[in-house]
Amino acid sequence: MKEVRISRFIFCGFIGIILGTLFANGMMHWKPESLEIFVLDQYPVYSWVLQERRALAGYLFRQRGFQFLGLLAVGFFCNSVLLAFVLTFFGGFIWGMLLSLETMRLGIQGLLLAVACFLPQGIFYVLAVFLFLLGKENGSREGKKGTVVLQCIVLPLVVTVIGILLEIYISPELLQWLEK
Repeated sequence: MKEVRISRFIFCGFIGIILGTLFANGMMHWKPESLEIFVLDQYPVYSWVLQERRALAGYLFRQRGFQFLGLLAVGFFCNSVLLAFVLTFFGGFIWGMLLSLETMRLGIQGLLLAVACFLPQGIFYVLAVFLFLLGKENGSREGKKGTVVLQCIVLPLVVTVIGILLEIYISPELLQWLEK
């Protein structure tokens, strides 16, 4: 991407986290019942998920597949730097909101469970977006279609599939372990 400093992305993410935290705290006082959809109450369900991995796999491949296609559709027609800032801000906002809600609900254990919901698959999903944006920038400079397809579609798709597999096999085990 154009010479944009990483510190600007970090700042944008922190602004998102702060606004997400403020939003969660404000909504908790004004309309707490509206936040129930964001509460991560699927922890007890993970014992069922451990037995029904096939259903979870189908659900995750559909969900993440549509999200990946959405990223491709928006990403190819949008400025890479602007998209990176928007995704960083939005990710920070969601992260701040969920961390705040779970901390208010369960204390430190809620904080740990909320963080565990994003690990380890979240790292791979963020890496896939980064690889897509980097591949788009490199491909636009080089102008080779094969390079663009490999760097913008195939490589991020492989990283996304790894993230999905981690979300199917590792994440439920981690959440089950933290719940005990």
